[in-house]
This record gives sequence, C-alpha cells and structure tokens, in this order.
Amino acid sequence: MTKEEVIKNAQYRKNLSIAFFNATNAAIELVKCEFDKHEDITDLKKSITEYRDWLLEEHKNYYAENIANIGVNYDAANTIKKLEDTKTVDELKNVWISLSEDERQDEQIKAKAQLLKKQLA
Repeated sequence: MTKEEVIKNAQYRKNLSIAFFNATNAAIELVKCEFDKHEDITDLKKSITEYRDWLLEEHKNYYAENIANIGVNYDAANTIKKLEDTKTVDELKNVWISLSEDERQDEQIKAKAQLLKKQLA
C-alpha cells in the first residue's frame, strides 16, 4: 500500500467515525420529540439505531457520489503512456513539465519517469 493510499484510508476512517457520532447525535435529537411515546428503553434504543443507520447509509451514498472522486482528475495509466511514448530525455522532460502537480506527486508515475530517464540516458 502506498503512502497516499494509507493517508486516504486513514482520512476515510476518520470521516466515517465523525459521521457515526453525528448520525447518532442526530438520531437522538429526532427521537427526543417521540420520547413520551416509548414505553421502555428497548423501544427507544431501537428507534435511535434505526435513525442512525439510515443517516449513515445516506452519508455512505453521499460520500461515494460526491467526495470519493474529488482530487483525482487524471488517469495514471494515460499519464504513464505519455511518458512511455517519449524517445529522448528532452521529450521526457517536456512531458514531465506538462504534468499537473498531482500527477508529478503520484508514486507510480514518479517511479515510471525515473525508470524511463535511466533507460533513455
């Protein structure tokens, strides 16, 4: 697993933890107005859990549709193909300069560029 993947996974777990507690607190707030209707604590816990789970499912869907793909606006395979198509170190340098900062920081792309640089030298 690359350093970038480790950071991304850690950030996802952190966001999921925050979402869990936010969903739980929101569920409690929703159930507060119904508190008098519940006859026992088991019924109250069940309502809180149902609201919480529904809110977490909404978060999961929102995350998948709106957040997960943010920041990756390039295809590493296409970038590597551009690098591989170069015939000289100067061409490689020009392609490298044309890449976005995100592409230049991608471990897979950096490794391929270094390998090609050695091969073309």
